[in-house]
Amino acid sequence: MSHNDPLDMLRTSLARLKPGPVGDDADIDSLLAKCWDRFSGSNAEGMNADKLLGRIERPSWDPPSLSFEIERHGGTVMGSSRAELHSWQIDLVEMSASLSVTGHLQLKSMAPRLDVKALARDVAAAIRIGQPDPRLKWLTGNDVRVLIGEIIPAGSAVQQTLAGRRKRFWTALDEEVRGWQHEERGRYRKKKESE
Repeated sequence: MSHNDPLDMLRTSLARLKPGPVGDDADIDSLLAKCWDRFSGSNAEGMNADKLLGRIERPSWDPPSLSFEIERHGGTVMGSSRAELHSWQIDLVEMSASLSVTGHLQLKSMAPRLDVKALARDVAAAIRIGQPDPRLKWLTGNDVRVLIGEIIPAGSAVQQTLAGRRKRFWTALDEEVRGWQHEERGRYRKKKESE
């Protein structure tokens, strides 16, 4: 190996350090990024060298291993308010990189809890008394479609939260709308007296 080899440069830089936390002045992220693809397992969870630059946190040297943490924000692209915290262990003898997900960081406030049971009680009451309501589309006097988009609108939460809220709402509404039969998703028909 030559002195221009990034891996050799990383090893030389680490060899100068005492075991323990690595200071910011060690330039570990750029040295490691230059030889990242040479470590088996370095592509776990879609990791690549570019994601190291300026993002390595709490690096620690315990020869022959370098460990560090990095925040991964993939879920935030999908609307999550949290980032995963990944811990990496780089073995410079085995030439391996191993990853473990060690937790999450709350980056912004979570969507507030929604009381779907209260919503279901309110909608069920409007159905039972036949009340006009913008959340309901009356097909006949005994047949109504519940307009979920008017109750829990798209865009009111991230997709996973939205789906969960709507599912909990349907379950709660089924429990509340006594005297009405759930025909299909969102459609209810008044039960006949003999049912």
